[in-house]
Amino acid sequence: MTMGLYEKIQDRLLSAGEGKVESLVLGWKGSAVVLKDGRWGLGAVPPFGGASLSPREDHTRRLLASGARDLARLLVSPFPQEYAAASAAAAALAPATGEGLPLESLLPLPGGDRVSLVTPDPWVTDFLRDWNWNVSVFDDGRRGLNVFPEWTASQHLNSSGWVWLTAEVFRTRAFFSLLPRPAEKTVVLQGPGIPFLPDVYRKAGISYLVLPQAPGTDGAAAIRYVASGGTPWTCPDLLWRVYPLQDRVKAP
Repeated sequence: MTMGLYEKIQDRLLSAGEGKVESLVLGWKGSAVVLKDGRWGLGAVPPFGGASLSPREDHTRRLLASGARDLARLLVSPFPQEYAAASAAAAALAPATGEGLPLESLLPLPGGDRVSLVTPDPWVTDFLRDWNWNVSVFDDGRRGLNVFPEWTASQHLNSSGWVWLTAEVFRTRAFFSLLPRPAEKTVVLQGPGIPFLPDVYRKAGISYLVLPQAPGTDGAAAIRYVASGGTPWTCPDLLWRVYPLQDRVKAP
């Protein structure tokens, strides 16, 4: 995977039609954008929510003056405030279609293969450990058994059959440094903050997307939950769904 992936994502988002922003929410553990045409999306904020509470006034003015496509251009911004808005706008411009599969359908698939979690949400780490997966975590903000500095991830990937990435890898550029991957690796890209562009990710070697849905609703309850400081991962009004992307990958 090269930097060309970011340009491909941007090209697709630019062709999605400009969306006028109805509302923008930057919470402690998630973000949200609602467009005037009814589309909405949840986004990611950098880990350790405190960083998102350090806004810059020039960023605030820029965000308030931007449409959804202008916000989405900030998807690789290193600044937490811009990145949180951008990831939500990108998800709103290209929302997931189809029902997907239950998250639990992934549970038996790795077997005994090691799974490398790169820039994971702490809730996700604990969740997958509860599945008794053989997990190695690459996270600069945590310490513990099988937790390693993020910069060592590329050195350990050869021993992992699976690689689990979150939207944070856009902001840190890890998306571009960890891949391309050997063909035998199974790569999971987890939202929120991931625009639903299956063909783009498929060509990049992503095997599965894991994205939140709010079936049968307009997302209002989930947005209130995020606005109140909650993480999308534990929101009772969201379902996490799996979208297989590769022909060689069987639906769980």
